[in-house]
Amino acid sequence: MKKLAQSIVSEAIIEVNLDQDLDGKIINSPEILLLNSQSNVDSLTLVRLLIAVERLIEEKTGKSVVVVDESTFEAEESPFSTVGTLMAHVERLLI
Repeated sequence: MKKLAQSIVSEAIIEVNLDQDLDGKIINSPEILLLNSQSNVDSLTLVRLLIAVERLIEEKTGKSVVVVDESTFEAEESPFSTVGTLMAHVERLLI
């Protein structure tokens, strides 16, 4: 499941980056900040990324998931902090 999660997030990043200018592109690396005051990712780009992830999960697995729910706000560490935490979150959703 880890490889599938990485593939889905990577593909979603590529898709979102197609519409971004150079400064707004998301670098596909686990340590890149997503939801952080020091991130260059704006809220609209993050929402587009999460929607793309949901769609790709459904396309690749046939499973309909919700990436953002109440539990994501209650988590000790946000699953949207970095590209790596997003990949781990997607991996948990795929199980």
